[in-house]
Amino acid sequence: MDQLLPPEIAEAERAFPEALAACRDLDAFLRLKGAYVGREGSYVARLMDLLKAAPKDQKRELGAAINALKNAWEEALKARQAELEAAKKAAGAAAWDPTLPPPLPARGALHPLNRLMDRLVEVFRPLGFHVEEGPEVETEEHNFDGLNIPADHPARGSADTFYLAAHPGQLLRTHTSPVQVRTLRKLKATIHEKGGIRFLAPGRVYRKDEIDPTHSPMFHQVEGMLVGHGIGMQHLKGTLEYALRALFGPATEIRLRPSYFPFVEPGCEVDVSCPLCAAKGCRVCKGSGWVEILGAGLIHPNVLEFAGIDSKEWSGWAFGMGVERMAMMLSQTPDLRLFFENDQRFLEAMGGLD
Repeated sequence: MDQLLPPEIAEAERAFPEALAACRDLDAFLRLKGAYVGREGSYVARLMDLLKAAPKDQKRELGAAINALKNAWEEALKARQAELEAAKKAAGAAAWDPTLPPPLPARGALHPLNRLMDRLVEVFRPLGFHVEEGPEVETEEHNFDGLNIPADHPARGSADTFYLAAHPGQLLRTHTSPVQVRTLRKLKATIHEKGGIRFLAPGRVYRKDEIDPTHSPMFHQVEGMLVGHGIGMQHLKGTLEYALRALFGPATEIRLRPSYFPFVEPGCEVDVSCPLCAAKGCRVCKGSGWVEILGAGLIHPNVLEFAGIDSKEWSGWAFGMGVERMAMMLSQTPDLRLFFENDQRFLEAMGGLD
């Protein structure tokens, strides 16, 4: 057979038994297997190239020789693999000590986003805020009408909102603000007795966003609302300063920038001095020293009136923040999708988030 094979193949055939016997572990075995019968660059692959280029009258004899050699190598490799696997199993059994206690099962834990939402709730709890919840499948009345969002607002379009085709007028809520409408209606009867209303609304929301490092069609928000007598922007700023310093540290500064939201008037964007660089400028704050953290403002009178609360007697403020944005900033995570992929290594690394 040697006369049919190139010299290097014939030499490999002669060296094969000794090389196979020298494999003492599966790693060495797999390297040898790849060199002899692997799909690319192996001796068998070179023989197949040789067969393709051989004269027609030699193909039959050469093909039979190559096939016989390939089968012989594969049978020997199969037998040696079984020997090595058996030896590995035996070594593992010998190393097992039955007197040792069994390994502890992995313990479950709250997801980093849930922990952050719980942390936000605990920050506001000493101020008298409680948690209110609402359905994730909402009506247009609660999601838009009750929040002073006009009929021609872009957010009401099917390009931005998930509508339920089988249930006209129903949708997946686009923010947690519908909880404001439901809670104001529910508590309006006791507003005089309690002297006002204050609550937080954490939860999932849905929008038709393309999935990318900073967007997801499902994400989380935490909203807060306070209604009382003579409430103004100074009360909103003071409350947010307290809360954001509790979250990011006592040296944190905030600033309010005018902005527009249909359900508040006036409205503002709230920035915090970057907690990662002490406002000196970094990648997260893009060198500005400030990071946008939430939107807020004084509750629009139309929102109070829609819920049946006299806007001439009562006033208040509301804010809403994206939980993922805050989590990405605190952990310096560059890709939002990491929070939803359930990679245990990432989730364990986020143990320091709270």
